[in-house]
Amino acid sequence: MLGKLLKYEIPALGRKLVPLYIGWAVTAAFLGLMVGPSQSKTEFGVVISGLLYTAAATAVVVMGVIMIVQRYSRSLLGDEGYFSHVLPVTASEHIASKSIAALVWVLLSGVALIVTGLIIVIFSGTLKVINIDGLTEFFRLLSQTPLTGWLTLLELLILFALSTTKSILGIYTALTIGHQAKTRTGLASIGAYFGVLVFESTVGRVCMSAFGSMIQDFDVLESFHGPFAILALITIAIGAVYFFVCKYLMEKRLNLA
Repeated sequence: MLGKLLKYEIPALGRKLVPLYIGWAVTAAFLGLMVGPSQSKTEFGVVISGLLYTAAATAVVVMGVIMIVQRYSRSLLGDEGYFSHVLPVTASEHIASKSIAALVWVLLSGVALIVTGLIIVIFSGTLKVINIDGLTEFFRLLSQTPLTGWLTLLELLILFALSTTKSILGIYTALTIGHQAKTRTGLASIGAYFGVLVFESTVGRVCMSAFGSMIQDFDVLESFHGPFAILALITIAIGAVYFFVCKYLMEKRLNLA
């Protein structure tokens, strides 16, 4: 059933975000043309294209956060919740599907950032000034990167995914707690989110006092594996707390707005 939920959730977020990605790519192409070696380029055009690109990037981030909040709040805590909760789906599957779909689009936004950067490079004509010898040297150095370097990169990507999922679950927890209030649920959710931040800050201070010296005393490319395991376990533990708080409140104290 989780797979069926994801087939619905991922496209539901994409319907709002994909058009923004397209607009972002268009502004990237415009910016590339403006900063390239064109005879007709002006400082005004460069500034305007840069502002448009920044506005498009900001719109993607803001709309992403709004969609993550709305999809969870409306479909599980709002009027749509009356339909969602009569489906043969557990609260855990509902929460998991929302979290995974949100993570997928966060990662796709990161990919979109890289793609827009490449578009700027291509349209600015920068590729023309990069000679074959430079590319050959770059790939040679890349091929000589030690295995520990690639493993460290993989660990950092995993840690980013775990941290992002934890943050998403933190938002869901604040929304679920806020909807326990009979009135002004939005304001209550904001207050609950500050509580979530205080909780994370407290846990972070406790963990740093216990493992701080171990986390800080490492070489990034050679001995990150131990600190990675500690940080990953802490992140998973906090995310699990958020998940089970949402699950408990949704199963035992659901208050549909």
